[in-house]
Amino acid sequence: MGRWAALATALAVGATACGQARLATPPEPEFVTGSRAEPVAPPTTLEGAGIVSDASSDIDVIAVDVADMVIIDDAGNAAPNRSGWAAFDQSLQRRMVPASVGASVAVMIDGQIVHQAAFGERVAGGGDPVETTDRFRIASISKTITAIVALQLVEDGVLMLDEPVGATIAAHLGLATYDVDAASITVRELLSHTAGFPQHEATFFSNGATSCPDAAAQGLSRSVSSGSGFRYSNMSYCVLGVLIEAVTGKTYERVVDERLLTPLGISGMRMTSTYELGPDEVSHDPSPDRNFMEALGAAGAWNATPADVVRIMNAVDPKTRGWKALSDETMSILRYRVPNALPPSGYGLGVINYDGDAYGHTGTLQNTHAMVLVQPDGLTWAVTVAGAYPSDSGQLRSIVRQALAAGFASA
Repeated sequence: MGRWAALATALAVGATACGQARLATPPEPEFVTGSRAEPVAPPTTLEGAGIVSDASSDIDVIAVDVADMVIIDDAGNAAPNRSGWAAFDQSLQRRMVPASVGASVAVMIDGQIVHQAAFGERVAGGGDPVETTDRFRIASISKTITAIVALQLVEDGVLMLDEPVGATIAAHLGLATYDVDAASITVRELLSHTAGFPQHEATFFSNGATSCPDAAAQGLSRSVSSGSGFRYSNMSYCVLGVLIEAVTGKTYERVVDERLLTPLGISGMRMTSTYELGPDEVSHDPSPDRNFMEALGAAGAWNATPADVVRIMNAVDPKTRGWKALSDETMSILRYRVPNALPPSGYGLGVINYDGDAYGHTGTLQNTHAMVLVQPDGLTWAVTVAGAYPSDSGQLRSIVRQALAAGFASA
């Protein structure tokens, strides 16, 4: 542990950040759930327009020598292995840019961020380089954020994992009638994608709803197949975000900010509408006349840096130092393996479990790919991409694995 504390000062000077500085601090959060934006982006293709369950269960933990990522001199002073990280960056840049518009990565070891890098442009053809402080859409990684806050409310006794919450959600939405099976859904079922909601692709990605509350009202009013097992659905997490608002009396974004982001020292993370672009955010160039970010809400509308993402994952890693969002017992519940869900390892309660005791989440939206992975060797990494490549975020694990091998392959 001591080597990473010693490394903190060195990394403050040595972390990679491409391009000139713009804002001294990220913009303050603007809470825009439910607002419909007008299209301002040029047309692109509609390929990859939806969040999908794109995680493979056969991920390989990268065989690298973590000890080689820093160099300790005879006096015990730590410094980043610059040649290794340069090879890592070169491998990432070669694979992802210019195939994609922009990308960014952060790597953490035992709770300490040891490397950050950014590549490409914030807006295609704009000439403004991406920096490590720029935020990308993280799509379904938003589900892990929502899960953490929901489990905090369970710990506080505000919610119960296995008590029905459908009536509470319906009342908050002002629904006089709703599907009979919707009344019995529980927090555990929402977290594990076992509440019985279909995928509702048209609702979220074909302008079928104007906002997450609108989508949630449709989800509860239409068929809910209770007891049907695992089915990955954005509706579960949109509904969970509405539940958080119902039981706290605050906006979902405000609850996340107060309970998770502020304790971690994260400022500027926010949920955005489909076409909104903040001064420290990377454009994902959505096609005209879309509103998927507004509809997704808690299921996929957060913007974040890779450094933000690894800090959030560290808050639910019981093996590392730092502030923890949940108790040890609840962190283990987060890793629950849903039967027959993404076999052989299984979806948890807001995270994807992989072979080798690794866990994390992926995210895909139109021109958006992201992944975060916590490895059992103490290495945690997150990568975000704006652009059409790779075709799904699951491929990011291979790209990062090759980059780590290029810099730090085990002998």
